[in-house]
Amino acid sequence: MAFLSRTGPHHGTASPPPFDRARLIQWLIFLVTASLMLAPALPILLQVVVDRPLYADDWQFTLGNIAQIFQSERIGRIALTTGLFALFSVIIAEVLGIAAALLIGRTDMPGRKVMGDVLMWPLYLSHLIFALGWVIIYGPSGFVTQLIAQSTGEAPWNLYSIAGMSVVAGISQAPLAYLYCLYGAVRSVDSTLESAARTTGAGPLQVLRKVTLPLMIPSIITSTALNLVIAVETLSIPLFLARPARIDTLSTFLYAEGIAASNPNHGLVAASSLLLMTLVGSTLMLQRMLLRHGHRYETVKGKGSRPMVLGLGKLRWPLAILFATVLITTVVVPIAGIILRAFTSFLSPLVPVSKVLTLNNFDKLFADEANIRAICNTVEIALLSAGLGTLLAVAVALVIQRSDFRFAGTLEALAYSPRVVPGMITGLGVFYAAVILPPMGWLRGNIGIIVVAYVMATLPLAMGVIQPAIVQIGRDLDRAARTVGADWSDAMRFILLPLLKPALLGSFILLFVFHLKSYIIAIFLMAPGLEVMGVSMLSLWTNGDVGVLAAFATFQIVLVATLLLLARFLFKVKIYD
Repeated sequence: MAFLSRTGPHHGTASPPPFDRARLIQWLIFLVTASLMLAPALPILLQVVVDRPLYADDWQFTLGNIAQIFQSERIGRIALTTGLFALFSVIIAEVLGIAAALLIGRTDMPGRKVMGDVLMWPLYLSHLIFALGWVIIYGPSGFVTQLIAQSTGEAPWNLYSIAGMSVVAGISQAPLAYLYCLYGAVRSVDSTLESAARTTGAGPLQVLRKVTLPLMIPSIITSTALNLVIAVETLSIPLFLARPARIDTLSTFLYAEGIAASNPNHGLVAASSLLLMTLVGSTLMLQRMLLRHGHRYETVKGKGSRPMVLGLGKLRWPLAILFATVLITTVVVPIAGIILRAFTSFLSPLVPVSKVLTLNNFDKLFADEANIRAICNTVEIALLSAGLGTLLAVAVALVIQRSDFRFAGTLEALAYSPRVVPGMITGLGVFYAAVILPPMGWLRGNIGIIVVAYVMATLPLAMGVIQPAIVQIGRDLDRAARTVGADWSDAMRFILLPLLKPALLGSFILLFVFHLKSYIIAIFLMAPGLEVMGVSMLSLWTNGDVGVLAAFATFQIVLVATLLLLARFLFKVKIYD
């Protein structure tokens, strides 16, 4: 009988093993993820070592593109400018973000909740919109610049400079430093350490500087690395503020050579892209090296403790007024300037606003079919990519965290690899992939190619929301399902997925907002009929239609604000929770 149980009923050979549906699903998830992540990278690497565009015939291998990078003095200057811009903007972002996290998260500063919400506004807007606001208010012909110049006789600052664009970029990136430091460190520091410092006579600011701040080092390193990556790849801020002064960064150089040029040098663009990826990859590697001993900063053990609120005493109101002034001048006024410019024919302190009010900018905006198409395309792309991105992220995260798949570590590395590839480079890679890879070529000419690019680029963003939620769910639940006969896929579908609904909703809303404001990824994928809002706004800036551009930006601000309010009050979801 034992023998018969191992053989088929009529044959003397062993019966085949049962069909393993779970393993098939895991392999499918792995292959889909690997294909998506490698598809944009491999064509770029190939373009670097060939002598003509990939879509041309009879190309040959060459190292000339790489040699051109190292021999070009212009590329050297551009790389140096990019490094200085990234360094200065990160310093500004970290100083403002860390100060905000300390004051808002651990003190009794008046109005801290409102100021925390205002500080988050730049996170919800694209860099393009934020840069536009600064140009309208603080540019050479900006409202405030002219107002001050009337009384002093000269402009008080030069926004069209490395310093100017660093300030704008730093303020736009400060919310990330604030979030990482607030939720990653400030609210989890053991308050007994601060209490001990207070008993020795240390004042509140001394406690923050000597106790709380050193314990924030891992969060500071993480946010610094992320902000460096964003600064290196940002396009609109240097395009708006540096190009008028003939200052280039790597991103504006790629844009000029790959998009604006009538005859793009694809080899040079691909080699420059590789240089950009090397800078980003080096930053992330340095981050990992610095965080290898992050356990030294652990203060929260098994016993929980409530964060201690430090009383600022006489400094409460002076610090509140100072911080509110910074936020009003750097965040509120530029955004208000965009909205005001949208409803005026021009904006100048020499003419009362009431005399130049108009709806003509909105009439022009909505009279153009291309703009209407861009709005519809953007919403459709955001919905599809947010849904598909969330679906892929939860599938990948479940394989990584809840399976014995032998290549789970490789899958996790693939899923987070887009962090090394700036968004513009992802779009360029998808463009090349669509040229030489038939499966990607089928997506050319429709929004599917942009959806795929968005899903590729933002998978780490969705993983960052979903993976921690899975870790928090005890393994006993899916083990119990396995003991009653459920396989891995059934346990994931019927046990874990229902428990992950809040995280899935948060991921979807986060991705949807991100894709509404995103445009960098889509720049190389534009074609007639495939317009998106960000690229259309970039075209309006290039054509000098500032009024219509302000109207378009105002429309996007209202759209994003409405979505965030619905998420908060209907679904009880905050974008930064």
